[in-house]
Amino acid sequence: MSIRGRLTLGVVCGVVMAACISCTEFVNSELLTALAGQAVRTLPSEAPGLLVSVENRTEHLASVAISYRGSGQDVKSYTLTLEAQQHSAQLLVCPVTEITLGNVTNLAQSGAWVVLQDVQTVPLLDQAGAPVGVPFIDVEPFGVLLRESVNYECGDELQFLVEPSGATRSGFGTEVLIRRSGVQSQ
Repeated sequence: MSIRGRLTLGVVCGVVMAACISCTEFVNSELLTALAGQAVRTLPSEAPGLLVSVENRTEHLASVAISYRGSGQDVKSYTLTLEAQQHSAQLLVCPVTEITLGNVTNLAQSGAWVVLQDVQTVPLLDQAGAPVGVPFIDVEPFGVLLRESVNYECGDELQFLVEPSGATRSGFGTEVLIRRSGVQSQ
């Protein structure tokens, strides 16, 4: 295919994708993210998933660990490292019966760490998600086990925040915002 043909195909695909943003339940969000060049957050109100997002509202690199129980009560976890003021989201397939920032089996464990120096590359993380080889601060544990049908439903969004706080010893705190599916934010 010629360069002109590829360019035309690319433009047509871009126009079709832009027109289809409202019908994202038919389109893979990773594809939309790749095309848009930034994270695309979509979640139909009847989706079989829980949208879990994390926002780093600090001026430092932050690492967070998310732990949850899926089907069969198995514990799953993942970690994210976010630049200052960065946001990331992941759709977890339901059922997600319990979830927390940290560890669902140990609510006293920290689930967020703030790196204290500028780093050129993302630091290595230990098994819990804490940075290795760079100075960091353990943010006080989130300490709350969120439960399906009590705190959230499948189709909702949980947005965990890591932010500066004058009320904690570390100087940073965590909180969660729960957005119910089908409810318009203002």
